[in-house]
Amino acid sequence: LRFGLAGRRNARCPRCGSVERHRFLWLYLAQHSGLLARRLSVVHTAPEPCLEARLRALPHWRYLSVDRFSPVADLAADLTALPLPDSSADLLITSHVLEHIPEDERAIAEIARVLKPGGRALILVPLDVRRPVTEEGRDVASPAERMARFGHPFHFRIYGRDLLDRLAAAGLAPRLVDTRRLLSPHRRRLFRINRNYMIDARRTAR
Repeated sequence: LRFGLAGRRNARCPRCGSVERHRFLWLYLAQHSGLLARRLSVVHTAPEPCLEARLRALPHWRYLSVDRFSPVADLAADLTALPLPDSSADLLITSHVLEHIPEDERAIAEIARVLKPGGRALILVPLDVRRPVTEEGRDVASPAERMARFGHPFHFRIYGRDLLDRLAAAGLAPRLVDTRRLLSPHRRRLFRINRNYMIDARRTAR
């Protein structure tokens, strides 16, 4: 089905409701990360229903959903102030959340803080790898201006390649995962996955 403000074609699955980034994340978890078979403590922020049901069902994962607004989340909290102990999570998943947060550096610091040394964060954001520097708009109050600049009325930025440096400065070792390098053309067509990026960031030793 179509999805998004511009009605993007071949995006939303009519059965599970997933869009391209959800299918990309699931394929990475299931077939390229080695994470689904491990016993892990997992934090999933703003969990998407199409992924949450699958991830929560894994018997060897201690799964915790975190959302600021959802009444069904395990923990009602903001990503800039997680009420979790230091070094308490093996894995943190956050998809298209950071661009909604004006002070995203606080959220990045929290991600690093709650991860155990060697723990991993899977981070998806609107990322334009052709931009060396993030186009920042945390002080833009007008939804109309944010729509014009960032393509969405609730986004505060479009990230550039400097996001990798910002993650590294917070104590994370980021690796950029590209759908075109990870998946063959046939698999991208089969699962209707567009050009997309994910950052697999490992917490460095404290």
